[in-house]
Amino acid sequence: MATKFEALPIMYDIDYRIPQVDLAEIRKPHYQIPLDRSSRLFAEEMVDVRDYGLGFLSWHAIDDGSNAPYGKPIAGSRTDGWLRRTFAEKLARADRLLAAYDAQLLILDAYRSIECQHGLWGYFWELGRQANPGASDEELRQFASGYLRDPRTFDRNDARTFPIHSTGASIDVVLRSRSQGHWLDMGSRFDEYTEVSVTDYFERQLLQGAISNDDHRLWNRRLLHWALASEDVTNDPLLYWHHDWGNQIWIKVKRAVYGDALETAWYGYVDAPPRPPATLSD
Repeated sequence: MATKFEALPIMYDIDYRIPQVDLAEIRKPHYQIPLDRSSRLFAEEMVDVRDYGLGFLSWHAIDDGSNAPYGKPIAGSRTDGWLRRTFAEKLARADRLLAAYDAQLLILDAYRSIECQHGLWGYFWELGRQANPGASDEELRQFASGYLRDPRTFDRNDARTFPIHSTGASIDVVLRSRSQGHWLDMGSRFDEYTEVSVTDYFERQLLQGAISNDDHRLWNRRLLHWALASEDVTNDPLLYWHHDWGNQIWIKVKRAVYGDALETAWYGYVDAPPRPPATLSD
């Protein structure tokens, strides 16, 4: 399955700019942010994103080699996608906003089980070993930690150890054409950990005169950010594709980018839903 990017020849009729932020603030940890276990949303159920009309493609479960950089299914991955109900409702409303621009959300990762987190950790651990065969375990831990949270520390009773996708309140998402199905060009590929994937990269390029104001990569990022921000969904400024609502990263980003946030999050770790019968042999 080849990923095909196509540019739109026009700018979108929205008055919106992606905020530029101090990335040093964004890189500060979020794990210490407490959870409000008394919130009515704390134990909210999860729902299948496709029941809300949302596009979903489980990137980590693709088995034809097209899911760069992995090129294979990740151990523990699933083909179904789940999120907390209120979050899914917000995303469905944001997705309807995008219809006027012939765009729609394509979610590539939603709830991620601890088993899948272990599978991804193993992938990046081995990637680090290939890059530096003589690396110590500590050096490999630091390398893999640059991509995701170490699942070996996970304790379901300790909010400081939760991988953020295990809350059911995080998504990795891109845009695709609603009418034709191709992916819109966001300027770098999904899960491409480079400077270009920093969300405001093209905003800064515009200020420096390196791109024109009608650059489609700039406007595709603005469109995605605008639609999700309309529902108070925040973006991790380090990665244009990662967005949250109601979890610890959501609190951290609201403080760092917008200067105000609640003291506590309400979504913490939640167990994986049962596998549907069709995927029992996965």
